[in-house]
Amino acid sequence: MQSVIKHGILIMSWHKILFSFKQIEKERALIELEKKFEKIYIDFDGPSDMALFSDNEYHDNKINIYFTPGCSPACDRLIAEHKGVECEAPDVEHVTIVTGNDDSEDLLASH
Repeated sequence: MQSVIKHGILIMSWHKILFSFKQIEKERALIELEKKFEKIYIDFDGPSDMALFSDNEYHDNKINIYFTPGCSPACDRLIAEHKGVECEAPDVEHVTIVTGNDDSEDLLASH
């Protein structure tokens, strides 16, 4: 997972995974992801910068699930398991928190 150093501070990247409507509704993929994430979150004592967000709406029967930068390195294996990719911070107007620390909403982009 790539990171950037700005002004001597290590900045981790956002990541996203893509689920289809079928994966979420029939295969319960999001529920399984939440369970795995919550175990990691608890094991790491609930960091304030660690959360999952979801698009507010499906696009072409697909939805993105976003991992905050604070999810690395704890969730790197989980992200890789779901073929996650780096991405920009999602817009606060287009996502909702799935699980994790509500304080992570401060990390979202506002356009």
